[in-house]
Parts: sequence; structure tokens; C-alpha cells
Amino acid sequence: MENTLPVALVLSGCGVYDGSEVSEAVGVIVALSQAGIPYTCYAPDRPQLHVINHAKASETDETRNILDEAARIARGNILPLAELDVSRHSAIVFPGGFGAAKNLTNFARAGSQAELADDVRAAVLPFIQAHKPVVALCAAPLVLGLAAREAGIAGARITFGNPSEGKAMAEALVSWGQQHVETAVDAACVDEHHRFITAPAYMYGQATPAEVFASCQAAIRALGTMLGHTTTAA
Repeated sequence: MENTLPVALVLSGCGVYDGSEVSEAVGVIVALSQAGIPYTCYAPDRPQLHVINHAKASETDETRNILDEAARIARGNILPLAELDVSRHSAIVFPGGFGAAKNLTNFARAGSQAELADDVRAAVLPFIQAHKPVVALCAAPLVLGLAAREAGIAGARITFGNPSEGKAMAEALVSWGQQHVETAVDAACVDEHHRFITAPAYMYGQATPAEVFASCQAAIRALGTMLGHTTTAA
């Protein structure tokens, strides 16, 4: 039976260096729309770690709110992450961007000793415990790897793409007891047993926008199959 509950799409800000990677976030939204899978956007309602001037790739002295910034991507249709109710959603999806390492986890500062942010932990663990799909792209498998460890899972198949480009993340993932699976940019790594779906996207640093969108589509196709949707995404 086809699942008609929306997926929860969790954003971490707006911008690759301090929030959600915009191409990935929009790519996921378009792929969900193509597949006929409804979604609701969420983001933490708190200050982001720091603010990066993306034109200069340098830190500024500004303070910005993660939810307010993510609302730019969601066209204002977004809710605080604290309001996410697992019973009202079929799956949870995390696009990438360094916000995954800075706002959703503290990996950017703590490396392999990283932990989930409290509000992220409260949001994602119920999906794992309910055996509902968890999807993560690019750097966002950091969230999944940490959540899997906290849920007592070991050996989950998760990807950052090519481990030579995401070496520190892949090594941390293995130290958390999970398995890193090298995956092509336009493919998804699917762990059917744990209902985890990951895809590389811009973890391949030289990927084109078309290849990144193909990565988003691959992840959402796999999600559609897992949820029993008949997808139309190419």
C-alpha cells in the first residue's frame, strides 16, 4: 500500500559553507515533486555556528538563525525542528552542506568525537526506532552515522561517495561502527535492512550541477521504492 504521509525535509541553513547546500536542497525538493512524494520542511530554531561570506569564503561577525536562513530555500513554508512528529511523517531526509557538520552535529569542531545536536537527536532517533527511512546526502550522512551509533546499530551501509574526497568523514563513520561504501556520484547507497539511503552529491567536489541532481534523484527514487511509491523521476 502506498504511503501518503509527507517526508520530513530537514534543512541546516542556507549556503554550502554554513548551512544547507542550496543545489542539493532544491534538487531533493524537485526530485520529491517529480516522484509525487509530499514533504514538510523543518530546521533547528537556534543560531547557526557561524556565518560565512560565500563571495569571499571568509567568516563574518554576523549572527543568523538556522530556521530563518533555511526558510529562504523553503519559500517560507517551514517549521521548527522541535515540532517534528515522527507519527506524521513517512521518512526523514537531510540534504548536505557544511551545516550538517556545524549546525546539526559538531563534527567541524570535534571530528570523530562529534555528537548530534540535541534537537537533531530528538528528531532523527524516533525514525530509526520506528524503522522509517532515513535519507542523507553529501555531508549529512554524519547525522545518520551518529544516530545509528546512538540507536545501537553497527555495520550500517552508508556512503560519502569516494573516501579519498571525504576521508575524514569516512574514517569517522567507520570509527562509529558503520561501514563506508564507495558509491558513484549518480547512485545511491541503500541499506535495506536498516532502511538507510545515502548519496554523495557534492562530496564529489568536481561534480556538475547535473550530476548532483542525478544524485538527488537516485536517493529519492530509492526512497520511493522503499515507501511503495510509483515514482516518475527520471
